[in-house]
Amino acid sequence: MKINLKNALLLTLSISFNAAAFQEMPPALVEVVTAEEKDMAPTMQVSGSIISLNDTRISAQISGELQWLANVGTEVKQGDVIARIDPQNYQINQRRMRAQLERYKADLNFRKQEVKRFEKLASRDNASKARLQEELARRNMLMHDIEDAKASLELARLDLERSQIKAPFNGHIVGRLASVGEYLAVGDDVARLVETNNLEVSLFAPLTVLSYVSKGQSVAVRNGQQIAAFPIKAIVPVGDRVSRMIEIRLSVPVGNWVAGTPLTAAVPNGQPLKAIAVPRDALVIKGSDVFVYRVGDDMKAEQIKAEVNTVVGDWVAIENSLKLGDKIVIRGGERLMPGQGVTIK
Repeated sequence: MKINLKNALLLTLSISFNAAAFQEMPPALVEVVTAEEKDMAPTMQVSGSIISLNDTRISAQISGELQWLANVGTEVKQGDVIARIDPQNYQINQRRMRAQLERYKADLNFRKQEVKRFEKLASRDNASKARLQEELARRNMLMHDIEDAKASLELARLDLERSQIKAPFNGHIVGRLASVGEYLAVGDDVARLVETNNLEVSLFAPLTVLSYVSKGQSVAVRNGQQIAAFPIKAIVPVGDRVSRMIEIRLSVPVGNWVAGTPLTAAVPNGQPLKAIAVPRDALVIKGSDVFVYRVGDDMKAEQIKAEVNTVVGDWVAIENSLKLGDKIVIRGGERLMPGQGVTIK
């Protein structure tokens, strides 16, 4: 096999140059903390996902032809119109109910005058009292008809208002479940609306963890490069008959989390034990790798792969060779290289 001496020489020179450059790199300025012994509970990894508290299929409350529907991806506020149903029939019905009410009111004025007239006649014995009672009954029945007509007019107004389908909460249109021109019946689905700023984590864990979790307790979750600790919002203490799993809900602060995101969580499954822990800010995440930097006696940075076992508040327990009193970089680790010299701020 022929060896390209020129390329080999260039490669050797390049390696020598990079090594020399690395040795000449100035010490990095970092902040460190001391690894401490903490009471940390053993955990088990369970799967979960981020869900929206409001993920609703919006349906039609009246029947009619769909005239307009918001596009998928549209962001809407509570009360915004997201679809319109042909209102013509409901406009006509509202006019009919209003006309009927006015007719009843006019008839009532006549009946009141008749009652007064027969009261005068009855006082002079020129009319029977039975006829007066009959007019009083007609007047009272007409008053009830007016109340019924008012209710019918209100229903007609509501039906006309429902021809404009409005968003019940803030969110995004994530699905069109009907098409423009389609005739909708009452209860037909029109669109799927998801509230994107009111999220929770839904986890399913074995029944055995029930004794070690409590409301308000922090649980470490991870999705790719994102690691966070969310408090337990609710525990459903009922196991599924088949899987023997319980559901745990975690509160999610407003941020860069998206409904439907899968994640893993470290759920406590035992009594707290003593463990060497460091602050969460010491974790350096690059791609799928998580590690910390330990500063040795020679003031050089040693990269240590971090297998996060438990998170309690702002502290994480790491399953590896950390020792009590180790100096761990908490600021400036993002730009460090293994073996690089450091200066402690």
